[in-house]
Formats: sequence, C-alpha cells, structure tokens
Amino acid sequence: GVSYATDIKPIFETSCTKCHGAEKPKARLRLDSLAGVLKGGEEGKVVLPGNSAGSVLVQNVAHAGHPDGYMPPPRNKANIPPLTKEQIGLVRAWIDQGAK
Repeated sequence: GVSYATDIKPIFETSCTKCHGAEKPKARLRLDSLAGVLKGGEEGKVVLPGNSAGSVLVQNVAHAGHPDGYMPPPRNKANIPPLTKEQIGLVRAWIDQGAK
C-alpha cells in the first residue's frame, strides 16, 4: 500500500510545504504532517479517506476544477512545477487506500 510517511510526505516536502508547512501555512492548511493533512484548512477537509475523486487536494494538484485552486499555482514565486502524473497517481492511491 501507499503510506504518507514513505510515499506522500516526500512529494509534499518538494512541492507543497514551502507554503503549507509549519511557518504561516497558507489557508491554515498544513501538509507537513499526516494529522495536518487530515485536519484540513480554513475551508475544511481537503482529503476524504477512501474517496480521491471527492478530495479537494486531488482536484487541486491535478489542476482540475477552478484555476484559482491549482496547486502549486502556475507561475509561483518559487518556480515549483506541477506534480507529475505519477505523483498525482500516488496521492490518489494513498487517499483511496484510506489516507494512512
């Protein structure tokens, strides 16, 4: 199975935690710990364990839905590229397997 510690945290550390880490997390969403991911942010939960299709996190990293939600944002100051199809697949699998 896919686990947060082994498979997902390294992706988030590379692509997400610059803005969603311990220091001033944007939208109060922290992706630097499993507890933070599962808690969600100021707009609610971003991961629905067992339901990647309904998880806002997947929609945002897959650049599906409204462009304002794309993560990482296009043309971001840190020049962080979008997640690859493989990384998005891992995030989807992790959520579908219960987000543990």
